[in-house]
Amino acid sequence: MDMGLEIIYGVGAFVLLTALIFAVLQYHFRSRRTVQTGDDVTRERYERNET
Repeated sequence: MDMGLEIIYGVGAFVLLTALIFAVLQYHFRSRRTVQTGDDVTRERYERNET
């Protein structure tokens, strides 16, 4: 019984670590065009909400 909980804990820690590594790599290798497009969309949305 106790060993099963340790396995679940270990699998959960591994999944969390994998997700964190994936997120860091996605952020590090993002393209400039994607960032610029996101900034443009955000700017347009704020301009529409101000009027």
